[in-house]
Amino acid sequence: MTSQAHPIVGVWEVTAPDAPFPHHVMTFHADGTMAQSNPDLGNRGTSDSGGMGIWRADGGEIAGKFVEYTVDRAEPSIVRRGVVEFRMVVAADEFRGDAAATFARLPDGPVTEPARTSLYGRRLR
Repeated sequence: MTSQAHPIVGVWEVTAPDAPFPHHVMTFHADGTMAQSNPDLGNRGTSDSGGMGIWRADGGEIAGKFVEYTVDRAEPSIVRRGVVEFRMVVAADEFRGDAAATFARLPDGPVTEPARTSLYGRRLR
């Protein structure tokens, strides 16, 4: 199945219960790009950018990742690059899956152990 015909294309309200803030919006575009957003103050310790990334159909699943940057609110010189990798299965107007996020302090800090969460999405109608 090509990405142009894939049922993931569209806007989704997403719950990630083990993320620092569980409520997100994700948009999947037919060209294989995607965007993720959540409130800046959802995480009290850091300010984070919107996530921008890629996705692809992988058999019956969607696989992808996005990048975001965080700034420590108490010490703004601390900047981290985060990569969130995800897999999910779409069924009509819902999806279920999981994600793992790793972060590294810039410019060349070590990568953290993955923080994992499940994902549940509902298509915005």
